[in-house]
Amino acid sequence: MSFVNAIALLYNPQQEWHKIADKKESISEIYLRFLIFFALIPPASAFIGSTYIGWSIAGGETHRLTTESALYISIAAYIAILTAVAVIAGFVHLMAKTYGTDPRYRRCLKLTAYSFTPMFAAGVLASFPILWLDMLISLVAIAMSVNLLYKGVPVVMEINPEKGFLFASSILTVCMVSLVGMVAITIVFWGSGLSPIFTS
Repeated sequence: MSFVNAIALLYNPQQEWHKIADKKESISEIYLRFLIFFALIPPASAFIGSTYIGWSIAGGETHRLTTESALYISIAAYIAILTAVAVIAGFVHLMAKTYGTDPRYRRCLKLTAYSFTPMFAAGVLASFPILWLDMLISLVAIAMSVNLLYKGVPVVMEINPEKGFLFASSILTVCMVSLVGMVAITIVFWGSGLSPIFTS
């Protein structure tokens, strides 16, 4: 797995999924060559945007976080992203037999990590906290990730397109549940006194 594969996925997904599926890499190589760098884009960008640039609603007062608060939140978000990818890949591995395939965990991790590529890349917009623009690009990135997932499942999981469609739909459901879980955990942490601290 590499940066080149990830970028190529955005404009030539069908061909690139075959290249990715054919690569034999360990779990640590998947993390070290791709995931730890791409997963860093959203939290690092959010740190910059929330501390140095700030955001405003309807042209009102600009709000910024303290450096310490933003750093804690960014580190927590980074760990959460890496964990979420690993957990979702675990669910993919568990569900695989239901759809007539039995891949190794690393193949499931490849599928999960690479499918998130557009969302990781779109995270750079957090450096410029313009709410309407960030929301618009995020929706496009989500749509692209879903498209990558549906195209990648039959290739990476080595199953026919019909089963691949059903499998991808199940994975998408797991992703949505994971997102709700992460939001719930965030609310619990914020309620426990770990909420963002704004500069005065």
